[in-house]
Amino acid sequence: MQLSLGDLQKGAFSVAAKTNAPLVPITLIGTGQIMPAGKEGIVNEGSVKVVIHKPLLGKEADMLCLEARKAIASVLTQS
Repeated sequence: MQLSLGDLQKGAFSVAAKTNAPLVPITLIGTGQIMPAGKEGIVNEGSVKVVIHKPLLGKEADMLCLEARKAIASVLTQS
């Protein structure tokens, strides 16, 4: 099974950096089998693994994005 990490949207990282709010990355594994890309009208049986990572704090959106990407990627490489 190939797991991939798409682009992360910058909005949440900008808001977290400007407000000094914690940002909590979440990884979902198995969604591609349940709802395949391009076939959103089809929902298959299956399970999804949810990984809630430790909160991240920072004042730079780019750094928060990089740290979140690292946390998510580390789980995807283990799966």
